[in-house]
Amino acid sequence: MLIHLLLMIILASMEPTVDSGQNIPWPIKLGASSLNRSNQIPLIDQVVLVPDSDTFIDEIAHWSPAGQWPVLIQDDHFAPMFIRRFKPSRVYQRAAVQKPDMDFTRRCELALKRAWGVLPNENLKNGMERIGIQPLGLVITSRNSKSWPAALALAMGRGQELVWLEGSFGGSGTILSNAKSQNLTRIIREKCQETGLAWDQLGDELDAITICRNLPSRARMDLPSTARVQASGQGGKDEPLAITDLLGRMPDGRRYAMVGWINGNYVESAYIAMCSLFIKQESVWLCNGYLPDSPLSKYGVQEAARILAKANFNCTVTENANLRSLRAMSSGGVREDLILVNSKGNRDFFDLGRDRGTPNDVPMLSTPAALQMIHSWSLQDPSNSQTVGGRWLDNGVYAYIGSSHEPMLAAFVPPEELARRLTLLVPFLIAGRWWDDQSPFSKTWRVNTIGDPLMTIGPPALNTRQRVPGFSGNSTFQRGVDLRATVIRTMEQIAKSPNAEQLTQALRGLDLLGDDETARKLWVYGQQHNITSQESAAIMLGPLFRMQDTAAFAKAWPMAGPTSQLDRDMLWQLLGFHLSDSTDEDVLLLLESEVKGRTPSTYIEILGPQLAKRFGTPRVMALIKRAEREVKSGQEKRRLEQLYRTMSTGR
Repeated sequence: MLIHLLLMIILASMEPTVDSGQNIPWPIKLGASSLNRSNQIPLIDQVVLVPDSDTFIDEIAHWSPAGQWPVLIQDDHFAPMFIRRFKPSRVYQRAAVQKPDMDFTRRCELALKRAWGVLPNENLKNGMERIGIQPLGLVITSRNSKSWPAALALAMGRGQELVWLEGSFGGSGTILSNAKSQNLTRIIREKCQETGLAWDQLGDELDAITICRNLPSRARMDLPSTARVQASGQGGKDEPLAITDLLGRMPDGRRYAMVGWINGNYVESAYIAMCSLFIKQESVWLCNGYLPDSPLSKYGVQEAARILAKANFNCTVTENANLRSLRAMSSGGVREDLILVNSKGNRDFFDLGRDRGTPNDVPMLSTPAALQMIHSWSLQDPSNSQTVGGRWLDNGVYAYIGSSHEPMLAAFVPPEELARRLTLLVPFLIAGRWWDDQSPFSKTWRVNTIGDPLMTIGPPALNTRQRVPGFSGNSTFQRGVDLRATVIRTMEQIAKSPNAEQLTQALRGLDLLGDDETARKLWVYGQQHNITSQESAAIMLGPLFRMQDTAAFAKAWPMAGPTSQLDRDMLWQLLGFHLSDSTDEDVLLLLESEVKGRTPSTYIEILGPQLAKRFGTPRVMALIKRAEREVKSGQEKRRLEQLYRTMSTGR
């Protein structure tokens, strides 16, 4: 009954050109079923942070039809991002549990059954049917995979079958061979058969598969000519296909299910699952990198923005995008829930207008985001942070529609159509694909989909999940420690007796809680009392970046010690964007010392003009020559050579 009412609301909101009869397309029904199921389970207004995967199972095992809540494996990047967006009333930290004696897979099985009120001696399908529902999809993982936390959470959160797939199929940067592709597709069909659900065509009981384990992003497979895209100018059947577009198909190429893929460590995979289950998306950034006179106007974003705004999303539109406008958005971190970007390029660069960016220009995110990037090759090797797609994922993207090889533009669903599908509750990853017979590119091809295939980004008003402070029997406060209360006590102790170790503890807690302003005030207090340290400075880089406090960030940077790629991206996206004629000399010298990495040309393009004004053009030319000696990429060397010519000729 509830699903029927939800579908009626959707039908009432459809564009006049959409058939509003009873023949509702299967993707809309699937999305409505997924959202409706989530809406029926109270969302407990808390986040629980655990130290390891065993404690993750122990905590998530308390989920039930009476309530679910986010559980994250604590770290200094993904957990704070989630908490900043989710804004829970309570954050609890748990101590590690003793390693249980029970078999790992048995623990997962019991947790999944408890989450849906299924008896220990029942299988999931029969137990759910007893209470009038059925599994929504299939989740596949491996005992040896570090992505199993996502598998368990998504199976429990949405009510899906969970199965185990062992064996080695290669890593993300490799290409799955024809033989292994044939074997993998056969095994997954068998796993679908074993669920007892109707599975072999779209619109039946099993239309979504999530694979949470290590796989190559690309695969080769001998297919009938009618089963794969026959694109003019392509290299033929030996050119690789996207792994998520190959899977979920019958031997003749007919699709029977849509596939999402999650491949990260324990921390990352838990984060992806919690974002998919609990983030309510309300804002969109639409970034059009195509030139105004480009023949690619069909892939512009204005009509998509209109559709999404009508559905009550808050939309930010960047037309005629270039690197300057991109850096303006990313200075301090992007805060939009959904990002739609149009660009051109390869795995290690992207073009916006007439500008060319590298992975160093991929925006930092302040909060989690889902992404469609219309761009060639970005997901060729998603585990590699030196690629465009890898950097987006490192920065906090949890759902991603992108290409693994040259797909040709028509392989992508245009932003306007994607937006229309999303407002009709088509799940995000499914909305980013051409369905059977809609386009020649609905056949097996090169668009990859990373994340949860059942996650919807529908009109915010349809996400009616009740957020409650707690419920009888929720003993989280007994299992964990209230983080805010701990931070307050620590700050009180610091006020009585300033201490460097306690300052670090308090700042880490404030960063986790998303309280950047209090963290900045405490940092100033620590400086005044000479209790700052390398550890506390490293923690403060994030809060100072998000608050765009350039002076304090520049002062903290030398204190922070060894820095990561994420730290360096914050440095350049904050200080680099704010360079001007009046920039302090110390900032210029700091940035000059941080021209490092595989693509230093990005940094020199940002720094060079101001460095030349202050110290002269020869200083910049010498910097370019030093950078040339460190890089190996032919393309990067060519960019540096071009920069050198530009500086030497003045044009």
